[in-house]
Amino acid sequence: MLLWWVFPFLARLVGFFIIFNSLLAIVLTPARAIPARLPWLALGFLVWLVGQWAWAFKHGFWDSRVALRVFSLPGLRRAIPRFTLVHFDANSR
Repeated sequence: MLLWWVFPFLARLVGFFIIFNSLLAIVLTPARAIPARLPWLALGFLVWLVGQWAWAFKHGFWDSRVALRVFSLPGLRRAIPRFTLVHFDANSR
């Protein structure tokens, strides 16, 4: 039960730190980091997406507009939980 409560936040946080660490390594040492850090960057993005999906599944709304935009892409649109509120407001940016 504790895992269900902590998982969305923990997955989003860990995914963000993996992405940040990978991007920082790519910027600072591109010759060494690009071949090794691209899979880590993809893994961090995947962990972040899973955390965002778990948050939306658990709470019924998206906590991040970025996650809503990513999940509204044609390939990921089918992964949106059915009961989740999805709004695209023309005035919000």
